[in-house]
This record gives sequence, structure tokens and C-alpha cells, in this order.
Amino acid sequence: MPASSLIEGARTRSRVKWPAWVLLSPILLLVIAAFVLPVGLFLQYSFYRFRSGRLEEVFTLDTYWRFLTDELYLITIYDTLKLAILSTLLCVAISYPLAYAMWRTRSAKLQKLIALIVFAPVLVSVVVRSYGWTVLLADQGPVNYLLMKLGLTTEPISLVYNMTGTVISLAHVFLPFVVFPILASMLRLDPTLREAAEDLGAGWWTIFRRITLPLTLPGAIAGAQICFTLALGSFVTPAILGGGRVLVLPIQIYTATSDINWPVAAVGGLCLLVMAFIAVVLFGRLSKYSETA
Repeated sequence: MPASSLIEGARTRSRVKWPAWVLLSPILLLVIAAFVLPVGLFLQYSFYRFRSGRLEEVFTLDTYWRFLTDELYLITIYDTLKLAILSTLLCVAISYPLAYAMWRTRSAKLQKLIALIVFAPVLVSVVVRSYGWTVLLADQGPVNYLLMKLGLTTEPISLVYNMTGTVISLAHVFLPFVVFPILASMLRLDPTLREAAEDLGAGWWTIFRRITLPLTLPGAIAGAQICFTLALGSFVTPAILGGGRVLVLPIQIYTATSDINWPVAAVGGLCLLVMAFIAVVLFGRLSKYSETA
């Protein structure tokens, strides 16, 4: 067979277009196996009844009714949302000035050093990090010692085994997930906009308020969405720094699973899924509004 025929045959084969469903089938199978089937199983178990240590496969809405009426589960849902909201607000409040400082610094080495410090919490075990914050925020820890030495308080402030310490620790670990999206949006800013504003006599605050903040707000919203959804599913940090006083859904799900109470665990998991889905929708709309405003 001539060489030209072989080359033409290879070109013909290279032009063969596979259907989209064939190319997407591996990831679709993975999504079905890792997400759709477990959620479907959770949904099925949520309608069962758990009584006397046994799972009764009868259709009932008792577990859903308990979640909507029982004070324990209502407090748990409230604490879960409160923890996620406070952690997100604190994280954004710290991340935006930090990202702005990284963006404005002219030293590449300093910028890399700050980025390493911001990313460092992710490289440390969550258990080690949580116990580290327990030591730092203890009544006789360095933080309270410094506050009393500065005269800001006359006695130790309770910062551990409550919501305060849990929020601080979560904001610490989620910092890179907010800092870097904001920094990325700042690096995409057109420098000529700032130069034009300076030529027209605008000060740094006017430039920040009228140019930098509006154009980087989508990055801040994206980071806040990541932080919020991650905080919803936090388990180890609330368990350690909460000291049993911060009731969140992941802890309740763990307790129910340990007791083989699959209906409660299933409803708790579905509740987390619904909360995360609503958050994604709200953050998505907020992001679109910030881009068009």
C-alpha cells in the first residue's frame, strides 16, 4: 500500500468525531456512582423509621417532623448556619485587605512569602490545627495573656469551647479559599483605569470605592461561597473547639451514624445538601448582580 494512502487513512481516522455522550460518559458514571446513587439512598432511608435500635422499612415522615419540631435539631440547624455565616464574614473581612496588600506590594519575594503564610493552614492536619488553636485561645493561653497585658481586659475571655473559637479557627483555615479568588480578580484589573482616575485627581479611597471594589466584588463573592459551603460541612473543628457546646449538623450526623440511626443521618445529610444548594443559588445571583451593577 502506498505511503500516501496510509497517511490519508490516518487523517480520516483523526477526523472522526465522537458523540458528546461518549466523551462525557466517564465523568457521568463517576457522578452517578459518587453522588446520585448515595443521595438517592439517603432519600430512601430518610422515609424509614428507627425504633428500639432497629431500622423499620416502612414509609413515614416522622424523622422529617422531628427535624422541624424538635428543639435540639432546630438549634443544630441554627448553629450550623450561624457558624457558616460568621466564619464567612470574618474570613472575607480579613481576606480582602490581605489580598489588597499582596496586590499592591512591589516585592515578588514578599508576595510569595505572604501567599505561603496564607496557604500554610491547609498543609497542616485539621486535628493538629484545632488543638493548636485550643492552646492559643485557652484562658491561660498567649492570646488572653496578651489582651490582659495590653489592658484590654482584666480577666481571661472565654474563647474556646464555644462559637467564638470555632469561628476563628475556621476562618483561619478557609483564608486561602477567599484570598486567592480576590487576588486573582485584582490582578485582572486594567491598570489604565487607575491611572486615568489619578490623572483626574481621584484619591486612593475614591479609586478603591469606585473602581477596585466594584470590579473585584465577584472574586470576593466567589471566595465567600466556597468558605460558606465548606463551613457548613465542618466536623472536626466544631467537635474540638466547640467542646460539645456548638451543635452542628455534621456532628449530629456522625452521632446518628454511630447509633445506626440511618433515618436521622439521612435527613441531616439531605438538610446539609439543601442548605448548600440554596447558598450556591443565592451567591450565584449575588455575583450576577455585582457584575451588572
